[in-house]
Amino acid sequence: MANDASTVFDLVILGGGSGGYAAALRGAQLGLDVALIEKDKVGGTCLHRGCIPTKALLHAGEIADQARESEQFGVKATFEGIDVPAVHKYKDEVVSGLYKGLQGLIASRKV
Repeated sequence: MANDASTVFDLVILGGGSGGYAAALRGAQLGLDVALIEKDKVGGTCLHRGCIPTKALLHAGEIADQARESEQFGVKATFEGIDVPAVHKYKDEVVSGLYKGLQGLIASRKV
């Protein structure tokens, strides 16, 4: 949400990463008028290029390992390989869903 320079805020936060948006949401929860300034996308590196995409890729790898090792648990499954474009699609959907949810949460708190 863009505001003109004459708008007055109780709290201005620089950076919309995990710490920044958490502080902004807490400030809004406490009844403050909050501005969150982010040059890229809210969620920062962790959500878009770091922690979350990495965890999604690791999860896909864990699923592949579980399929390969399933027989030792009495589960018959076949492992035919990894569809890299599909794994990246899964990762992108995880990031997109979290990003949309975060945008909605911030908007609902009027940050």
